[in-house]
Amino acid sequence: MLHCMCGRYYLKSPPAELAAQFNVDVRDNFPPRYNIAPTQPIAIIRQNARRRPEYALVRWGFVPEWKKTPETRPLINARSETAAEKPTFRNAMKRRRCLIPADGFYEWKAAGREKQPYAIRRAKGSLFAFAGLWETAMDPGGGEMDTAAILTTGAGEDLKALHRREPVVIPAEDYARWLETDERDIAQLESLLAPGPAGSWETFPVSKDVGNVRNDGPRLIERVRLSLFD
Repeated sequence: MLHCMCGRYYLKSPPAELAAQFNVDVRDNFPPRYNIAPTQPIAIIRQNARRRPEYALVRWGFVPEWKKTPETRPLINARSETAAEKPTFRNAMKRRRCLIPADGFYEWKAAGREKQPYAIRRAKGSLFAFAGLWETAMDPGGGEMDTAAILTTGAGEDLKALHRREPVVIPAEDYARWLETDERDIAQLESLLAPGPAGSWETFPVSKDVGNVRNDGPRLIERVRLSLFD
């Protein structure tokens, strides 16, 4: 099981809702996915060559453009505090930022000798967007593949009891700002790289079945009782 931040998430909103919220043409008719895991294809919204938002499917696990082969351990997250300086993410932070649509994600908390998974969703509304970075790299066969990572920041009030980090979420009113800001002005994006204010997130325990990537379906986001007193 992969229990890093943010190592699993879900997207149950239909393609038409993504198209409307992000103002893009979504041609794939994909089903809801309740257990999206590293190395799998994920939906992103990025800026195309005409400086318009576009939908794309990419591999979750960032590979820098100069890397000859994919990482053994995929780079699924990038620390927002250092992404603009680190060689791995620096160019993507300047020129290849993206939005990663989601309805929620999972985090694990120690419970005795085991870890209990929790589903985490927005307290108000459903579909939202992680801040992401994308890059085109070479696959093992010599072809091109697009890859992405989710930016994280220090956990806020809602989530610090679960993990010391949380994913960065871009508010809908800042989608264009995140995608379009010129590389000479990326310092202006720092205010977006913050945890959600108190009351942003709702958390609740869910089945441990989410720890197995082969499991999927809406039952994974159903609340479970931890004890008679929960």
